[in-house]
Amino acid sequence: MAEESVSIKQINLDRIRAFMDQEGSVSKSQISRRLGLSFPTVTRLVDELCSAGELLEQGTGTSTGGRCACFYELDPRFHLYLLIQIEDGRVCWNVKDMREETVDHGEFCFKSFSLERLDSLIRDAIQRHRHLSAVSIGIAALVSRGIVEESTVFDCLKGMNLPEHLKDVTSLPVVFENDMNYLTMGCWTGKQASVNSLITLFLNKCGMGGGMIIDNRLWTGASGFCTEPCFLPFMDRYWEGLDRQPTVTDVTELYTRLIQVYACTVNPSMVVLYHNPLLEGRLDDIRSRCAACLPAKALPSIELSKDYQKDYERGLFAMARSVS
Repeated sequence: MAEESVSIKQINLDRIRAFMDQEGSVSKSQISRRLGLSFPTVTRLVDELCSAGELLEQGTGTSTGGRCACFYELDPRFHLYLLIQIEDGRVCWNVKDMREETVDHGEFCFKSFSLERLDSLIRDAIQRHRHLSAVSIGIAALVSRGIVEESTVFDCLKGMNLPEHLKDVTSLPVVFENDMNYLTMGCWTGKQASVNSLITLFLNKCGMGGGMIIDNRLWTGASGFCTEPCFLPFMDRYWEGLDRQPTVTDVTELYTRLIQVYACTVNPSMVVLYHNPLLEGRLDDIRSRCAACLPAKALPSIELSKDYQKDYERGLFAMARSVS
């Protein structure tokens, strides 16, 4: 019976947190009415959250003849999230609060990636920020179930289960994914009210990366290989062209063929192309060519985005919150 009471209490606490996260500043009466909990139960749980420092009192509202109600909101810094981007030659990191506001940040460059330096970064962040709740790490490499499968840069990580290794560094939950999966999650987080499936494509010096949201879920496939459209058989000649004469490479045809592949396999409602100088002035041509080779019902909306860093960080944050 005691275990059942603890379980019900935890459920109610989580419901209150979720409601306040969505609504912002609320009174005990509002929580009681919206969640169907008795006022004494809400009072007891809210007071407990205040004592723990998780809630802040925000003053009183306007009186309607009785005693003025006190309003409460979640302390945005009660839960903090360490977000790390591992790239070729540098590591960028920031600590964000529950409102996605940055409270600390930094970066360091490297010639050869050091796992010990990553461990030290995480330990230092934990020492400085006692309210850290989770760590989210993105890397420019093929990752499958926490293991780096393919990488030309991070040899010391190849074959390693990084979250397992980090259990010796921290007891915090750690999520570790390919950079394109974070980018795609962040992109979708900003659009999910109107889009339940989308594809992202990003061309940079390392090649072409991609990501998928299918039926409101990040889809990585059986081994994380969904982020690697560069392995499609028609891609080789484009890489040769980019190496030799990138300014005249027909990226319109490249993106059109990729969008055709995705339209015929997963039929997304949207494709988001992340900015590359080669895409300047090409978006309308890409849309026109796709419309000419795909039936209208299979044609996704096609957008060009310059929000790579914003979406990457948003994805890191969303995944960190999901495991905390």
